[in-house]
Amino acid sequence: MRIVHRITETSSDRMREELAAMGINVPAAGPVTFEVDEADSAWPAVAAWVQRQRPVDLVRTEFTRAEIDAAEWLQLQPTWHHGYPQPREDSFGYRSVTYDPTTRCADCGAGLTQCAPFQMKGEPRWGRNGLLQLNWVFDEYFATPDVWRTVFAPAGVAARPVVNRAGTELSTVVQLVIGDPVPVAVDGRPSRRCPTCDRDIYLPVVRGPFPALAGRTDQALVWSREWFGSGAQAYRPVLIRADLARSLTASKVRGAALQPLAR
Repeated sequence: MRIVHRITETSSDRMREELAAMGINVPAAGPVTFEVDEADSAWPAVAAWVQRQRPVDLVRTEFTRAEIDAAEWLQLQPTWHHGYPQPREDSFGYRSVTYDPTTRCADCGAGLTQCAPFQMKGEPRWGRNGLLQLNWVFDEYFATPDVWRTVFAPAGVAARPVVNRAGTELSTVVQLVIGDPVPVAVDGRPSRRCPTCDRDIYLPVVRGPFPALAGRTDQALVWSREWFGSGAQAYRPVLIRADLARSLTASKVRGAALQPLAR
C-alpha cells in the first residue's frame, strides 16, 4: 500500500529553489504538478512545505495486487466519468426527473430515491470501457449490456434501462441495480452533521482501506448505509463482494478500480 500526494501549485523561482533542495525539480513557469510517495525520503520536508504553502494536495492510496486479492469486500472506484445526466445539465435538471424530489436534502444532497430511468444524450462512446459513471452521480454505475450479462447478472445483480431525452431506450447501456445499503464501521472517522436533515456526512476515504462492513448481506453489489462527500454532493460508496470483483478483473472490464475494505 502506498500513500501518494499529487500536488499542484503555480511555479516561481522561490518554489523551484525550495523544492530543488528536497530533490524535486519542477518547470520554471506556470502551474506544475508533481507526485510524492509518503515512503519517499523527501516526504517529511515536502509535507512541511505543503503545510506552509497550502497548494492543491490530492491524496490517493495505491494497493498491491496481493492486497486487492486478499480482500473480502472492495469499494468500486470509477476511473471513467462520461457525460452528464439529462435533461438540463446546466441546471441539474436530472434531479427532479430521475429522483423523487421530496427525499433529497437541499443542504447535503443525501436521501435521493430514484423513481425513473436515467437519461443520457445518446449512446455512450464506450471505446474499450465496459463501466462508467456519469458526472455528478457518484453512487450509480452503468455498463454495456454484455458486461452486465456476463459479469453482473450471474452474481444476481439486476439492470435497469437507460433512455435518451425523448424517452427512447438506449441499446448499448444499462444501469446496474445496486443492492440494499449495508452499514460500515465509521466510528471515529471525520464527519459533519447536516443542519437540515441531521445526517452524519463522512469525508471521502483517501488514505488506506475503506471502512469494514459492520453488517451482513447476501447481495454482491451494495451501497454503504452511510453517506460520504462534502458540500451538496453526498453519495453512498458502492461496495462489491470479492467473487464478483474477481469476475470483473478476469473479464478485463475497464472503467472502475478496486479499493479493499478493512476487515
